[in-house]
Amino acid sequence: MQLKLDHAQRLNLHALLGAQRGDVATIRVLWQIQDRIALGADEERAIELKRELANAQERTVWNPALALPPTDFEFSDAEVSRIRSALDTWTAYSAGSDRRWLEPLLNGIAQ
Repeated sequence: MQLKLDHAQRLNLHALLGAQRGDVATIRVLWQIQDRIALGADEERAIELKRELANAQERTVWNPALALPPTDFEFSDAEVSRIRSALDTWTAYSAGSDRRWLEPLLNGIAQ
């Protein structure tokens, strides 16, 4: 399945996948997805991405006035299943702030 992800979707999905628990095989698949969707150094600079430590948790922030064009990614059925599972079981979404990046992603994998 091909998905077009913007930088906010990539960053948020990367963080969500990084918070998942599972057996070693599951974690390795999640790492592979994270490695593929991670922003490169040039992309990070382009949106002024910064990593901050808050309550012993790393979080990323970027300049909301800056944007990167969406990028196409190809995912296997197994990877899409892992992404769906992570999205379906995550309970820390905010109805307001997460909708911008989450709704298009959910619509994209609903097929």
